Amino acid sequence: MSFKQILMAMVVFAVPQMVWAQDEASVGLRGEITYGEKSAPVEVIEYGSFTCPHCGEFAREVFPQLKTEYIDTGKVRFVFRNFVRDRYDMAVAAISRCTTKPEDTKAMIAAFFERQKEWMTSENPYASMAEIAGEAGVSEQALGECVSDRALQEHIVEMRTIGIETYEINSVPWVLVNGAKIHAHSYDELKEAIDAAK
Repeated sequence: MSFKQILMAMVVFAVPQMVWAQDEASVGLRGEITYGEKSAPVEVIEYGSFTCPHCGEFAREVFPQLKTEYIDTGKVRFVFRNFVRDRYDMAVAAISRCTTKPEDTKAMIAAFFERQKEWMTSENPYASMAEIAGEAGVSEQALGECVSDRALQEHIVEMRTIGIETYEINSVPWVLVNGAKIHAHSYDELKEAIDAAK
């Protein structure tokens, strides 16, 4: 089965509760993707979608500043959670988790957001996704295993389900600072919310 056929056959499943533990036989990295120290006084959570232009803008323009000023200095712990919206989003979410190392997943998340317009507007988005994954060191075989793994798809959808149930998410990016939703996503507005939360 080709990569495109695997992606086209992907089915999205809803499941009742989040399971963060990872079975040794399972495929793909599980759980939320975290940056910074657990002991940081402020926690920023983003629910994001790979096919959301505003999420891409947040990743390219806001996150690097946030990382330099707050995450790398121990002031903020940042959490990224997938909020899948469509088949392409699910494919990229699965591909970005096609690793056992969080740092590799972070690098792929950055690459997919950085090149978002390229793969989303490509005549063959699947080939573009595979190219980006290949550059990150993901083999074609591993790629096929990840995007066709039902348990990984369920896990990714579970993040969305719990996000909706917990925070009533209806748009992305959905950003929380110490549990409080902020409605604007510019760096200055996020900075203001973080400074106020200390």
